[in-house]
Amino acid sequence: MESGIRSSLLLLLLLGPAAAQQYIGAGGCASSNCHGGTSALPESSSRILGNEYSVWSVRDKHSKAYSVLANERSKRMGEILRVGNAQTAPRCTSCHAAGSPAKFVSDGVACEACHGPAEKWLGPHTQANHPHASNVSLGMHDTKDVAARARKCLECHLGTGDKIVDHELIAAGHPDLVFELDTFSAALPMHWRDPKPQAGNSLPRARAWAVGQAAALGEGMRLLAARAGASWPEFAELECYQCHHDLRAESWRIQRGYAGRKPGGLVINYARQDVLRVLAAQSAREQAAALESSLAQVANLTAGRLSDAPAIAAAARAAAQQADLLAARFAKQDFDTAAARAIIKALAADAARIAGSGAHSAEQATMALDALAAALGPVPAFPAAIARLYDYLEHPSSYQPGEFAAQFRKVAALVN
Repeated sequence: MESGIRSSLLLLLLLGPAAAQQYIGAGGCASSNCHGGTSALPESSSRILGNEYSVWSVRDKHSKAYSVLANERSKRMGEILRVGNAQTAPRCTSCHAAGSPAKFVSDGVACEACHGPAEKWLGPHTQANHPHASNVSLGMHDTKDVAARARKCLECHLGTGDKIVDHELIAAGHPDLVFELDTFSAALPMHWRDPKPQAGNSLPRARAWAVGQAAALGEGMRLLAARAGASWPEFAELECYQCHHDLRAESWRIQRGYAGRKPGGLVINYARQDVLRVLAAQSAREQAAALESSLAQVANLTAGRLSDAPAIAAAARAAAQQADLLAARFAKQDFDTAAARAIIKALAADAARIAGSGAHSAEQATMALDALAAALGPVPAFPAAIARLYDYLEHPSSYQPGEFAAQFRKVAALVN
């Protein structure tokens, strides 16, 4: 027995972790008696919907992510970046074909991108009463853990390791990356059953939103630290429109001036932190001061000592620690109706400051309002009103902070 164990361990060491856990492809989930059904199973008879593969393959844009690399915009980006065919360039396929083995790369962002390489857990997870923890130990990603789920999404929707959208890629034509866990989850479309409200978790979607906010800042600060330690400055970490804006005298940026910093001082992208600051002040007050201090340090170093990459990296890591503490807290905290309404009220009260940070921060605030309103339940006039707010943000060249803040307050008032 001991000899067999030693042999198995030696084999794993020789093959390495990549060989130990392999992707099998989305087809492994397509059976009609597993996840390939044509309609959802009743909750009374099944804990899963049973049509997850069908939903992904027909309605989910992730399944089209690889084919997007063949459109004219992607072809032009490949030429500009000199990477050749975008459908074969690792810089592109690392996200646009995540979770798909090489022979099934056309599946795009497939099941295993989110749920983990299935070679070891595919069979066991079909067995009745097989523990979820055992699946996780075999390589399944624990998407039931909201923070872990958010971090998995952020690998592509923010960047990490070889999955990077930097200033060069954005300049070549790639959209800048934004993310909000609840909004993006709802748009997948969802292919799981939402948790039911229960004691200690009155509004599960509000909790998921809060955890997602903290997780996004944590991963964002770690990415900033990594970039500062490798190739710095990386302009994708900064607020885009501080440079890419109209210089006419009536420009709102010119009128705003440079309170607290000198003209030309660079501004970090506040979109990853503005909403979380409001959330922390409202729902984690004893931790809010530490968060504010750590973020101020990052901002001050970026504006005044941009060349001091080690100091910026250290400050970013400290901010990430504060975000991690908040994510852990929010994962256990009850967000009830009163708490959600109080956060919406606080966002509306702070709308002018958030709007003044730029269109990206305004977009985050809009998604936050959308997520919290969804958690609270239907309001007849709200969908059309929030749609108009999203439409306004589709045109950043005409964005005006005062206009956005006024519209935001009106939409928020519908919920409160």
